Amino acid sequence: MKPRILYVILQFAILLFTLPVPAQAEDGVCPSSFAKITEDNKRFSVLVPKSSGLGNKQVYDDIGCSVLARNEECASRQNMFDGAALAYDHSTGAEFPVEKMYFVLKTDVRTPRGFGIVAFSSKEEAEEFSASHGKGKVVKWYELVDESLKR
Repeated sequence: MKPRILYVILQFAILLFTLPVPAQAEDGVCPSSFAKITEDNKRFSVLVPKSSGLGNKQVYDDIGCSVLARNEECASRQNMFDGAALAYDHSTGAEFPVEKMYFVLKTDVRTPRGFGIVAFSSKEEAEEFSASHGKGKVVKWYELVDESLKR
């Protein structure tokens, strides 16, 4: 009986070591598959609900990744993305359309993929946060997508 148990354990160990690592497990890399929004990363995330023009729901666990993905689309899909995408207010966790949000970039905040961008529904809160977290810059969505993003 013991050799059979050892054989099963060995097979299980081999299976674990040969499974592919999900793309989102790599720190600093935007996942090619859909990321998962958790309570820990929600305030840095963007969600694009399922739509006829954009297809399945898209989830980005870092605002910077959503900008990169959006900018790879053609102009008409960029417009659909802009109109559908939702970001979470950094202070409250409430969901708002990205076009109505204020984004603080170049902060000292560590985000899931290292872009350091946070979103606020209030310009005043964004400016206050920017002043207290590095040399942040407050921008609207259309200014953010024109930025040259760096990690």
